[in-house]
Amino acid sequence: MRAYDWIARGRPRENGPLGRALLTAVSLALAALLMAMAFGVYVDRALALQFFVCGMLTLAFLTVTGNPRRPTGPTVASWLLIAAAWAACAYFVAMHDVHAKRIPLVDELSAADMIAAITLAVLVLEATRRCIGMTLVVLVLGFLAYGIWGDRLPGAFSHRALSSQEIVDHLVFSSSGLMGPALEVAAFLVFVFVGFGALLHRWGGGDFFHHLAHAVVGRQIGGPAKVAVFSSGLYGSISGSPTADVVTTGSFTIPLMIRTGVPRTYAAAVEATASTGGAILPPVMGSAAFLMVDFTGIPYATIITAAIVPALIYYLIVFTAVHLKAHRLGLKPTVTEDAPTLAQVLRRDWFYFVPIVVLVWGVLKLDRPVFAGAIACLALLPIGLMRHRSPRAFVDSFVSGLNNGMGQLVGVGIACAVAGLVVGTLSMADLTGKISSGMFTLAGGSHALTLLVATTVIILLGMGMPTPAVYALAAVLAAPALLALKIELLPAHLLIVYFASMSAITPPVAVAAFAAASIARANPIAVGFVACRVGIVAFVLPLVFVSQPGMLLIGSVEAIVTTIAFVILGVLCLVIAFEGWLFGLVPMALRVVLGGLSLVLLAQTGIFRWAAAAAFLALVAWRFRGRGAPPAASPVTS
Repeated sequence: MRAYDWIARGRPRENGPLGRALLTAVSLALAALLMAMAFGVYVDRALALQFFVCGMLTLAFLTVTGNPRRPTGPTVASWLLIAAAWAACAYFVAMHDVHAKRIPLVDELSAADMIAAITLAVLVLEATRRCIGMTLVVLVLGFLAYGIWGDRLPGAFSHRALSSQEIVDHLVFSSSGLMGPALEVAAFLVFVFVGFGALLHRWGGGDFFHHLAHAVVGRQIGGPAKVAVFSSGLYGSISGSPTADVVTTGSFTIPLMIRTGVPRTYAAAVEATASTGGAILPPVMGSAAFLMVDFTGIPYATIITAAIVPALIYYLIVFTAVHLKAHRLGLKPTVTEDAPTLAQVLRRDWFYFVPIVVLVWGVLKLDRPVFAGAIACLALLPIGLMRHRSPRAFVDSFVSGLNNGMGQLVGVGIACAVAGLVVGTLSMADLTGKISSGMFTLAGGSHALTLLVATTVIILLGMGMPTPAVYALAAVLAAPALLALKIELLPAHLLIVYFASMSAITPPVAVAAFAAASIARANPIAVGFVACRVGIVAFVLPLVFVSQPGMLLIGSVEAIVTTIAFVILGVLCLVIAFEGWLFGLVPMALRVVLGGLSLVLLAQTGIFRWAAAAAFLALVAWRFRGRGAPPAASPVTS
């Protein structure tokens, strides 16, 4: 066996009857607990989190192998790990009353406490290695090493010596470590939305979004690629998971694009970009948005209201990029005239809007997103009964949907748990302020350079890490530097959400791009780079709205309208410059000019902005008048 096999990420496991029974039992029990809490049933926080961690570890070891070369069936090692997880969590549950009465960081831990805590932390790291990869494990171990031996470092990054008791107490027994806010969000907030998305898909919601997209844009030039953008955006706004969106919608959009002449790399990139955008598109957005609620204290309704305009601009520009590329490729509409119209689709499947409307209304009006998600799940039940008239078929589909939802939740739950270990280490060693000061020093006090350094840190964190973990770490490491620049709390953290979400398409490790590449049988690194080009607007918009809050619907009506208008014109300039098409091929010199106009429209104010807008509109009019001229041949490969 190769040494690499011991540290490589595992692959999906195929369970036998016992494994499947345990998987279903744990999923149903955990879903019942979390759903009851969503409806307001009181369960002690510490006990609920212990049950949640136990469930996540069980599902992780049941569904993912130890390494890629392991048999995909159940192994003795997996059962031993499950037994260890149950034993550790059972100990914490049994000792709950004792631990509730002790004073953290004052009362000493017993030997049994230490053993149980260390066992739980090691199991979380092993689950992280299996489900997410070794990159995150190495990062966590690096921070833990700093917490243990950082007192030996010279200079400003040294901290006071910490005993093993202090470290274990802070990381496992306190509310700022493993059992901290990140895990709490995964358990008490994310679950209901993941479950909603899984059940909606199980009962035909994914097909409805696909048919709706076909009816709206399928008859246009480049129809299949536009369908991918439209349907992936709709589904992603509910699921909030880029990878799940790619696997769900990409399984039929990517092959369709390839069959109609779209290059494999570009087809995969379009799907990855469109699916990743779901993490920034209300009403659900993604787990990072829920973490933002906990880290900032800003109501979820306020966050999604502020996020709606940038998200819509994102999809507008991705759609435009696909439209321009379709013209360059000479693609034709592929939907036949006898395909269902929009009216026919809505008349047949209008009821799918009911739970979505309930969800949006609940989030905006009740200001309790978890309760809104719970009642939206209830609103799904009539759809499930309509889809499955037989009670047994309904129950089977319900259980299958919950199992799928819990499978999607495992990665989020494990990532939030391990992120808690890092956040706990940072607070224990008081490293946050030191890193923020280091960013300022590195940037020489420059506002623009500090912003660049902070965003670079977020992107680097995103290489090989899931979005929740990226956000949790960046909120501690980069947010203080952003706030020190006098950036408001909402734009600063929304910027982190954007860059954390875009890590799904940012090479060299881009989970959404890799998932799309596997479907398209394309080079994953190439897919990631093309996806970044198609979705370049996502890396630009956050840098704009931190200085122009009108994009987030903050300020006067006049300021909001003018800011949005200029930003749309600016990103349109940018996408045309990148794609090289505007009523025909655009020469390189003109693409450079468009890039300059984009910079002025996005970064300048006053007369310069108005002049750039006038120049761009005049250029569009000039190109439109000459659109009948035959374009030169353009070899396009991606």
